[in-house]
Amino acid sequence: MTETNVQGSSELPDKCDPVPALAALYQGEKTDASNVLNTAMAMMGIAVVYLVSSMPFLNNVRPGLLGWIFLLMVPLPLWLIAGYHSLMTITAMSHGVSVRIIEQALFEVSELRVKNDLVGSAAGDKIMDITQSKPIHRLTTRIVYFGVAAMVAGYTGYALYLASAVNNVSFFHVRAIWIAILFYLFLAGVVARSWIVGLRIINEASALAKRYPPWSERRNPQVH
Repeated sequence: MTETNVQGSSELPDKCDPVPALAALYQGEKTDASNVLNTAMAMMGIAVVYLVSSMPFLNNVRPGLLGWIFLLMVPLPLWLIAGYHSLMTITAMSHGVSVRIIEQALFEVSELRVKNDLVGSAAGDKIMDITQSKPIHRLTTRIVYFGVAAMVAGYTGYALYLASAVNNVSFFHVRAIWIAILFYLFLAGVVARSWIVGLRIINEASALAKRYPPWSERRNPQVH
């Protein structure tokens, strides 16, 4: 048995080329991030279609117990979609942090003679990431998300208003209206909290990733 074979197990990690492993990991993370983001965007599209298509029917709901219950329940799918959309978007952003870390390593290995913010997801982050984008792009992002939130909240308020205007108001009717209002306020708080906590986690992960030394320094540490 040669010395090379004896020491093979200990020297193997140093002799292995990490680029194929990084490329495979990058492809998997990129695919997952893309799939999750596409799902989030599809859910938002479904919510907008649901809201716009059901709005004309709210005023035509027939009075009675079933119509009253329908008006109380009709905003619920929008809030379920809003909660799920927050989870999907935060998950996509989490994958995005992982993708940027791997891209940075591949960028240093490739030795491209351009700035790293011109390659890969970093180029898109300058537009979509509100921590890096220009003021006009941050404003546009906020308008879109706050606009959708305002539409969902307005739709909910309008449905509850119509439910409260149903004839034959009873004590049970009034209590149910207030319970529905508190329930939707609770859902709004849960969704808002999901965004706040999720964005905080993403910001902490991004800050932690920036503390790591460049890939080239980790592969070839200087001896002092």
